Amino acid sequence: MFLGEILALLSALAFALFNVTVSATSRSRGDKGVLFSVIVTIAFSAVVFLVLEAGRTPLPATADTWMGLAFFAGAGVSAMAFGRSLVFTSIRRLGPTRASAVKRLNPFFSVVLAALILAEPVTTLDGWGLLAIACAFAILVADSMRRANRAQATVTPLAYGIGAAAAFAYAVAYVGRKAGLDLVDAPALGTLVSAVAGFAAFSVLAIVSSTYRAMFRGVFRNIDRPVVLSALLVSVGQILMFAALAHASVTTVVMISSLEIFFSVFLSWLVFGTERRPSGPVFLAAALAFAGVLLVAAG
Repeated sequence: MFLGEILALLSALAFALFNVTVSATSRSRGDKGVLFSVIVTIAFSAVVFLVLEAGRTPLPATADTWMGLAFFAGAGVSAMAFGRSLVFTSIRRLGPTRASAVKRLNPFFSVVLAALILAEPVTTLDGWGLLAIACAFAILVADSMRRANRAQATVTPLAYGIGAAAAFAYAVAYVGRKAGLDLVDAPALGTLVSAVAGFAAFSVLAIVSSTYRAMFRGVFRNIDRPVVLSALLVSVGQILMFAALAHASVTTVVMISSLEIFFSVFLSWLVFGTERRPSGPVFLAAALAFAGVLLVAAG
């Protein structure tokens, strides 16, 4: 009955573990294994598709099927070529806790896009919830500016802007995934097509960018255990997210996924000890984001 909600919760946990793990790598290149994680997602989702979906999911050569696959591919370019690159940069600059907090703009963008494109309703409570999430983001930026001149503060407003751009890219991907699943009900296939499209986008960028060419040349160099583990975690989170969207609305899935911030705070601070205790404004921002999640879910 609550399969979509449970899958979204498990996906949030996987992504929270990814946030903490990817920040622990010390040997990988500056991209923190972005391209490697895409390759792992392709392999992992292909295995899941062959085991669970191949032969059981009808894929007639119709316009709906091709359109669904096109939505999956577009979502992959948005999430993996843009969103994943930006989120890796965001985590590196902000740390897992702040990066996860900034990612709370994802629900704000996702609900708006779902209303405009998928015609999902936006109630008064939804509006108040989105306002709370926007205020949370503003508090984080203000906190960064106040702390900019302190020795221990290396976070700049630009770093938060990168996180916001990642959130928007993932919001576009959410809507594309849902639209594709409405036409082709195969979460693992959707993840596979999205990952292949993301890899293709990286390949095109490598033609014109020396940075991306370096990523391809060194994709398997200096890979440490945190990079491998983070790639597996993000792959699991991706498939679980697709599966959740197959059973629930974009708004519901995105709101539940927002609990990732609390998983990240608990894991990075209290369990792994990779971050210091968050400041008061960060806790306030997290509380506002959580309130926003509850309001949108109630709406």
